[in-house]
Amino acid sequence: MMNFNRCKLYLFCFFLSGPFITYAHDGQDERIKYWKNYYHPKLEVVRKEIPSVKITLNKIGPFFQLHTQVKNFKITPDQDLKNNNTWTGYGKLFINGTYLSRIYGEYFFIKDMPIGNNEIKVILSSNMDVDIAYQDKLISDAVLFQFPEYSFSEARSKAYGLSIQCEFGKEGLVNRDKLQSKGMKISESSEYLLCRHNSQKNTLDGFQNVMSKYQLASHIVHLKVLKERIVIWQDFENSKISLSSARAKNKNIESSLEMRLNKKFIELREQN
Repeated sequence: MMNFNRCKLYLFCFFLSGPFITYAHDGQDERIKYWKNYYHPKLEVVRKEIPSVKITLNKIGPFFQLHTQVKNFKITPDQDLKNNNTWTGYGKLFINGTYLSRIYGEYFFIKDMPIGNNEIKVILSSNMDVDIAYQDKLISDAVLFQFPEYSFSEARSKAYGLSIQCEFGKEGLVNRDKLQSKGMKISESSEYLLCRHNSQKNTLDGFQNVMSKYQLASHIVHLKVLKERIVIWQDFENSKISLSSARAKNKNIESSLEMRLNKKFIELREQN
């Protein structure tokens, strides 16, 4: 009798589960839509005055200033988690789909811009952190921006131009005259070498992903040699070593450049 009852229980469970399994497959699109709306809710505009947002990106020194302008909408940092409506709240800043910050003012500084093609987007949100939409479309604005603002070939030309400025720019010429009055060359200066180093690194480092393996190896080796030479001339300038010693050490490092490059290129060829 117990076995018969257990069998009935199994059959009951089987038939009970059948419709649910079928429903799960048949309603998959509906379920996906439901969970998207659940995790990313939208607040639909029903008023006549439809909010809007417009953003522009300006470069201010080494940083980027995001200018956000809104209409029919008020930024209200004092009402956080209050008044869930479509006419007060804040903006949500996304870079390449990744949330970065809330926008509570007309101007916002972006200190770290990702390298490459970027999408900067601001979506209007209610004070209750719900995105605002009109006719099921989020109220937002976006701009596309490439950083750095030049190609690899342009960056190489820019790096070369900056290197030339280290000697022939206004400050470079002043420093060269001072060194020549002491019987020294412009290259016998940590300030000049640091200028050369930074003109290469700051301009070309962002393009390492598009360099060939030989270009990348050359870039890294040249920067390393410059850094070693900078240390030598800093030691001389701080009276840690004599001028003759600094010149001897500097010459050895300069002479090793071609050997280091050849060694690195051989290693790369052997890896193939």
